[in-house]
Amino acid sequence: MSFQICIKTDKSLQQLATEIRELLSLPPFTLDSLAEEPYCQFDMLGILVLIRYVLEDDREPEVKDYHYYFDGQMSFTEHEIDTDAMEYNLQPYYAQLLAFRLDLETACYEKKRVGQHWQIRYCYYKKNPDWNPNLLFGEPGWVPAILVDAPGPWRSMHTIF
Repeated sequence: MSFQICIKTDKSLQQLATEIRELLSLPPFTLDSLAEEPYCQFDMLGILVLIRYVLEDDREPEVKDYHYYFDGQMSFTEHEIDTDAMEYNLQPYYAQLLAFRLDLETACYEKKRVGQHWQIRYCYYKKNPDWNPNLLFGEPGWVPAILVDAPGPWRSMHTIF
């Protein structure tokens, strides 16, 4: 089980990884700057978190401006629990959490099965600059803390064998 969140920011990889580590109370990370695409790695309780810089040629067209990827890989394979629902709910949750708490833009994809093929589209999140923490839901002037841009169009996924 895994999920991926695209991150758009001007922060450095190390600064971004440090902020994510503090936000999620993760253990210290390992920085591999000698890799072709530098990344920071966190290992915790069966979860591997990678925060990595992605070359422009390797990014999907919908997220060309998103330089970093937050990859979460979970190793819960020896059970009978349907982890797909957990994955589909964690991905937008973490995308919104990162966007709000670190004040950056995030994107993640959702997918659906159409016949024998899969289709995906990206959903985009960012912190609402007009959000006021002193106003409660329903009060005059209340606005949501996260702005959710219209998702992109559905497109077929290209599988690589």
